[in-house]
Amino acid sequence: MAPGILSEIPSVEETREKLESVTINGKKEEKPLNGESPKANGEADSETKPDSPEKGEGEEGESESSEPQDQTMKSEIKHLDRRYDEDDDECYFTERKTDPEKKEKTQQDWWMLFALCLVRGYDSDGDLNSTSLYVNPEPLRQLLFDVIGEYPGDPIDVEDVQIEAPYHSLFHYRAELETEGLRRFAEDQESLGHLNLLLDWIKTHFKLDIAAHERCTTQAHKAIAYDRLWTLFPPGKIVYSSVLSQNRAFRVKGSSYMTGEGENPHLAVKAYFVDFNGDRFGTRIVELTIPQYQGTQALDELNVLPLDLLDDASEVREELLARGRKFERYVGQNFLQYDGIAIKKTTQGYARFSVTGRVMLDAKTYLRMEPNESFVLYNLDYSAKLERSRKHAASFQTTFAEADGTPKLDRLSDEHAVLANATVRGYSFSLKRFLEFFAEEVSEIEWNSGCFDDLVLDPAIKKTVRALVSSHMQKRESFDDIVKGKGMGLVSVLHGPPGVGKTLTAECVAEHVKRPLYMVSSGDLGTNSVDLDRNLTRILDLAATWRAVLLIDEADVFLERRSMSDLHRNAMVSVFLRLLEYYSGILFLTTNRVSTFDDAFKSRIHIPIRYTDLSVESRMHIWRNFCSMVPGGVDVDEKGLATLAETDLNGRQIKNAIKAAESLAAFDEVKLDLKQLLQITKIQAMFEKDLTSVSGIDYTAPGASQKDAERRNMFL
Repeated sequence: MAPGILSEIPSVEETREKLESVTINGKKEEKPLNGESPKANGEADSETKPDSPEKGEGEEGESESSEPQDQTMKSEIKHLDRRYDEDDDECYFTERKTDPEKKEKTQQDWWMLFALCLVRGYDSDGDLNSTSLYVNPEPLRQLLFDVIGEYPGDPIDVEDVQIEAPYHSLFHYRAELETEGLRRFAEDQESLGHLNLLLDWIKTHFKLDIAAHERCTTQAHKAIAYDRLWTLFPPGKIVYSSVLSQNRAFRVKGSSYMTGEGENPHLAVKAYFVDFNGDRFGTRIVELTIPQYQGTQALDELNVLPLDLLDDASEVREELLARGRKFERYVGQNFLQYDGIAIKKTTQGYARFSVTGRVMLDAKTYLRMEPNESFVLYNLDYSAKLERSRKHAASFQTTFAEADGTPKLDRLSDEHAVLANATVRGYSFSLKRFLEFFAEEVSEIEWNSGCFDDLVLDPAIKKTVRALVSSHMQKRESFDDIVKGKGMGLVSVLHGPPGVGKTLTAECVAEHVKRPLYMVSSGDLGTNSVDLDRNLTRILDLAATWRAVLLIDEADVFLERRSMSDLHRNAMVSVFLRLLEYYSGILFLTTNRVSTFDDAFKSRIHIPIRYTDLSVESRMHIWRNFCSMVPGGVDVDEKGLATLAETDLNGRQIKNAIKAAESLAAFDEVKLDLKQLLQITKIQAMFEKDLTSVSGIDYTAPGASQKDAERRNMFL
C-alpha cells in the first residue's frame, strides 16, 4: 500500500457527498450522482442562462471546479501516475499521457470516479517505487475485504483498497471473488459490472500463470516452472514436506522469491505448524525453501508441495492425523518407553542420539530446564493480525486437571492434528539428557509386576519397604518437621557387598509404584562443592517434579565422616546434607562403607537395609529367575541349578554368566543348557581365584600364561 494515501485522499463516500452539491454561479443546487439536473428534460434555472446579469463579461459559464459534470462511477480502468509536489508538500495524480511536470490541482479527486485505477507511484526524486491497483466502488471494496481480508503482506483495508503488485492475492482468490461476487451482486447491475471488470483484468494479467497452474494441477504429469511455483502456495494451503525423515504438514502463511546477495536463489514458503509449550497448544512459524531450478520440474521431485497433489494424499493425511492424535495425547507428564533415534537442536543443526529405554515426556519441564530452546507460540487461529499482537496469543487460558501438571485442553481439530509437530519433548533416563523424541516411536511401558517377588531379600524387610514407599506415594498427611518442608522425603540406605541386590531393590520399588527410576552416580554429581550444589539441585528438582524414585549409586564420598584436615570433602558433605534435608521424594543411597558414615546422616535415614553375601539357596533362586527370562528357555533342571549355585558368584556375575553362555550356545547353534553355563562359571571362578590370590601370576614372564593354563586344565 502506497504511503501517505489515506491522509491525502478523501474516501469515496466523502467524494460523493461533495459531488452531490454542484456550484453554479455561486449558488448550490442539489444534484444526483448521475449528473442530471433535478429539473426535468434539462430545464435550466434562469440564474444559469448565459445572459444573466450576475455574470460578468469574459467569465466562462462553468464552475471553478473542472471536474466533469457526469459524476457517475465509470466502469473503466484508468492508468495513472502518483507524484509528489515538493513545493506544496503533497501528492497528486496525473494520467500517464500527461506531462509529469504539469500539475493540475483541480484534478485532485477526479480519478476516484473510475472503478479501477492502475497507479504507478513515484518518490520525491521521480523514481518509480510502487505499482498498485486502486479499487474505488464501495461494494467491490467490501467484497475484497470479506473474501481476501488479512492477506499476508498486503491486507485489504475496506476504506482504502490499494493492492500492490504483483497482485498475488487477486490470483489466489479469483475463484472465490467470482463465486461470492455473482451471488452478492445478482441484483446490482452496476456492482456486477465493476466485478466483471476486475475479473477480466485478473484473467488477462495472469493469463500465463493461470494456464500453468491448471496444467500442473489437472494433468497426469504434474510439473511446473520455477517462476510459476508461487501459484501453488496460496495462504492457508496445507503443504507436505519431509523433515528429519518424517512426513510433515504445514499451513502456508505466504511465499516469496529470494535473490539476495550471499544466498542461493530460492522460493521461501513461510508456513506454520501446531506445537505444545507445556501449557497450551499453538502455532509456530517455519520457513520452507525450494531451490531455483531450470525448466520445469515434476511436483514429486520438489521438497515442498501441496498435500492434495500427492499421489497418496489420503494415506499420508491419515498417517499425519493418527500421529497428531498421539502428539495430543502426550501433553503434560507421561512416563513411556522409547526405542529409536532422538534429536537435539544445536548451533550446527540437529544432533542424533540412539535411545532405548524409558523416557519422561514433559514439555513444560523441558523448556524450563532448557530456556535457550524456548519459542514463540501463537494462537491456533493464527492470522497476520496475531503476528503483530503476541498478547492475543498469551490470552489463551488453560486449567490443570491433574496434580502431576497434565493440562486440561480442548481437543485439537482434525486439521490441527494433521499440522502437529512430529516430535515430543522429554528426558531420557538412560542418557540423562533432555531430547526431542519422535512421537511414532513412543510406546507404553510393560511393567514387571512380579519384580518384588523375584527380589532376594528378607520377607519382613521387603514388606516394610513396600509399606513405606506406598504410603509416601499416596502423600498422606503425617507427622512433619517443626520447620515446614523439612524431612518430607523418604531416605533409605542400602549397604553391603556388590552384586547382592541393592540396585535391584530400587528398581523393584520403582516398578511397584510405577514411577521413573532416576539413577545417578557420584560422577554425575561433580567433584567439588560448587558442581555438587548445581548438579544435585537440578537432579532433586527433576526427581521431585516427576515423583521419581531417585537412586544415588556409590554415594560413599558424600556420606563419609567429616574431619578437620579435609575442608574440600567437608564442603561437599555439607552441601549434600543441606539439599537432602528439603528433598520430598524417595531416595535410595547405596554404599559399601557404612562404617565411615558422618554422624549427621544417621538421623536422616528412614530405613537402612543391610545386604550380606548370597547363600547357596539365594544363588539358586537367582539362577532360576534369570534362566526363566532367557528367550527360548534353558535346558537345566533343579539338580543342575544346585550345581551352578555351588560356585560363589554374586547376582550381577550370575546375570553376566547367563548372557555369555547364551552367546556361546548361539555360536554352537544349540539350545542353552547346563554345559555352556558350567563352562562360563568355571572361567568366572578362575578369575575370582586370581583376584583373591596372594602370590598372583606374572603373565609377563616367558611361558607363564601357557603353564598356568595347563596347570588349571583350561584347554578343552
